[in-house]
Amino acid sequence: MTTRGHDRILAAAVAVLLVLGLVMVQSASGPEAAEKLGDPWFYVKRQSIAVFIGLGLCVSVALMPYEWLKKTAWLMYAGVAIGLVLLMVPGVGRQVNGATRWIGVGGFNIQPSEFAKIAIILCTSLLIAGNLGRINDPKVAGKIFLVPLPLMLLVLLQPDFGTTALLVGLTFVLFFVGGLPSRWLWIFTGTMVAIGAPVVAFASYRMRRLESFFDPWADAAGSGYQVIQSMIAFQSGGPTGQGLGESHSKHMFLPEPWTDFVGSVMAEELGFIGVLFLLGLYVVVILRGMSIARRAPDFFGMLVASAVTALLAGQAFLNLGVAMGVLPPKGLVLPFMSYGGSAIMVHLMCVGLLLNISANGRSESARMLSPYRRAAVSEVAA
Repeated sequence: MTTRGHDRILAAAVAVLLVLGLVMVQSASGPEAAEKLGDPWFYVKRQSIAVFIGLGLCVSVALMPYEWLKKTAWLMYAGVAIGLVLLMVPGVGRQVNGATRWIGVGGFNIQPSEFAKIAIILCTSLLIAGNLGRINDPKVAGKIFLVPLPLMLLVLLQPDFGTTALLVGLTFVLFFVGGLPSRWLWIFTGTMVAIGAPVVAFASYRMRRLESFFDPWADAAGSGYQVIQSMIAFQSGGPTGQGLGESHSKHMFLPEPWTDFVGSVMAEELGFIGVLFLLGLYVVVILRGMSIARRAPDFFGMLVASAVTALLAGQAFLNLGVAMGVLPPKGLVLPFMSYGGSAIMVHLMCVGLLLNISANGRSESARMLSPYRRAAVSEVAA
């Protein structure tokens, strides 16, 4: 194994995203924060603190010895599980819109379900890597799946279906990259769909969201309101946008646009060119993540890098897809862009993981042929 430096291209792309994110949070939240809180910089100040903490976590993860990633995986899993259980204790969790997802800590709210993403990636990767050549055994795969399952159920009980679906997706990615046979992947997918369909069907608000996706104009003042306003914002931006700070949708049309719909405000203010620039930055992050996975020092690192890259890419795709009206609403933030302390910390920890793996990765000549399916398993096992 040849020790390499930290991936500077990845770090630079993320730095640009963070700066752009703070600019857009300020633009999207300024008018409402000034009117309701008397401080147009309220949300960007809080986001800046979260970014500062997140950068500290990112640097810590990037610089820690590679083997510590494995040693601390279960410690993180235990901490996340405790946090998710505490949310069920009366008086501990903070409830917003019928969901209890946050724990108040020193004036800030911590969302344990965000950290569950990293806990599942690390622990599931550790178990798959420790069972090379045996992942095709249904009993082994079933035991490994028992690791992410409790966290999924605890997140679903909040309730948070969107994050639960994302955790299921991350588990699928890990099993796919780990070499689980296709027939078992189909069984896994079918089982998750069979469980998820009733969960959606028996919750009226989830059904309304799904119906609003197919026809948002059927309830334009209700469940379809946000999607319609978001699509209007995208259309209003045109090729070059209305200009930074000149969005109309953020003026009481889009509810809390600095969170899930910050991309809509950006599209209106910076136009199609601005959106292309944003997508280009995400493409850079994805390509660097895939490259890091190919050069990972071992199978564990390849699994972690692949899943982390899939997490960042998936959330960006899902968030922008919802904002453009091409995907059903899921309540997932836009990585590095949306307001949200826990989310920005977790996403920066993900970057720290990628930087750590890149610094300990193989040289170009010794890299893995592919981080996908049997080629990777046979190569690492050899």
